[in-house]
Amino acid sequence: MFTQAIKTTRGSIFPIIRNEYKDTTYKQMNTSVAGTGFFINDQGYFVTAAHVVTGNPQLVKYGYLDNIPNVAFSGIQPEPIKTIGVDQSRDLYVGIVTKRLHPPVKLRSNNAPLGSSIIIGGYPFPQIKQVDGNFQFDSVRQFWQPTMIMDYLHMSLLTQYPYNGFLISDRAIPGMSGGPVMDVEGNVVGMCTATIARKSGNDLPHFNGICLSAAELTIGINQIMANQPQA
Repeated sequence: MFTQAIKTTRGSIFPIIRNEYKDTTYKQMNTSVAGTGFFINDQGYFVTAAHVVTGNPQLVKYGYLDNIPNVAFSGIQPEPIKTIGVDQSRDLYVGIVTKRLHPPVKLRSNNAPLGSSIIIGGYPFPQIKQVDGNFQFDSVRQFWQPTMIMDYLHMSLLTQYPYNGFLISDRAIPGMSGGPVMDVEGNVVGMCTATIARKSGNDLPHFNGICLSAAELTIGINQIMANQPQA
């Protein structure tokens, strides 16, 4: 069902690399994958969830390595990402990189119908290790999570965010935050943001993923881009 979606989008997503400095040297950094980003145009602009790139800028730096695992990245270091703008109300971040660019996604401006089958692309469960001072990303893999749009609602009912979004029928796997949500053709219909747990009485908790809707994603991106300083 999702063969076309994966084929269309697999080259547009990448892991957000989190570098936690212990001193000023590269070899002493604690490196991990914070979440997922995806390109929105051919100039290197990308989006992710704002909470993916939070951290004290004096201690934490975020970077772009490449479209792992579909490229050869041996011997290169993460390129620092540059912030274009942040919309905290939508948990939305727009950044830019300049090297090793990949094709942008196909972004829908209108919401997908309720009950649509969808798939999320991202980078969960990563392990990054150092061997003789070199970083190894062998286990950083793309992952594709199929699910469906369960309900559209105002997120203030469930979260701190006041945007319109949708619930998905399964939990969002950790590491998928910031990843694109696609329909079967590969059109992006939202962005993965978080997982919530709900419980009724003594029942076991039920987990659902929550996503920024296509309409809200488009509005947020347009507002951030419009607020860029003029050159």
